[in-house]
Amino acid sequence: MESAGGRGSFQRIWEAIRARREDFTPFLLHSDSGVAAGTIGNYLSALRRGGYIERLNQRHKAADQQHFKLVKDCGIEYPRLNANGTPNLRELGTEAIWRTMRIIGEFSVRELTNFASTPERPLSQDTVKLYVRHMVHAGYVVRTSAGRYRIVLAKYSGPRPPVVGKASYVYDPNLDKVVWEESVNHVDL
Repeated sequence: MESAGGRGSFQRIWEAIRARREDFTPFLLHSDSGVAAGTIGNYLSALRRGGYIERLNQRHKAADQQHFKLVKDCGIEYPRLNANGTPNLRELGTEAIWRTMRIIGEFSVRELTNFASTPERPLSQDTVKLYVRHMVHAGYVVRTSAGRYRIVLAKYSGPRPPVVGKASYVYDPNLDKVVWEESVNHVDL
């Protein structure tokens, strides 16, 4: 099985790892996924630190290939990790916001913040407000009254949360496309 929608670099690496779970090398992962060697090396390092993979051999010469084995399979979706192997809390927060919007129906930013937060992963009201604003721009959320919102169920594209980019755009990994970009005109330049 593989995940639906867009398959970014880490997802393709993870699928290649799962397919070769007993013995894989960075070279084989590159061949299977088409992802750059540097990205593969960084992700393997995070996976090893997080306890998802372990080394099968030690390299003695520069030409030796490092072999790995998958030891913790978390399923189809790739583990979202920081460089030190810990879960990326920002991505987990975005997933919680996206999932919670669908569950609670109509909401205020304060309500959404409270329902989507956990003691291990508290969310700030500013973070939630920014995400909701971008979801409104992208058409996933509508304002129902002063300070109240709801998700547009017909626009719900799947379980993977739309990503808000730093350059003011929204990318939907379920559709594998940018669904909204802030327009720039000549006055802005």
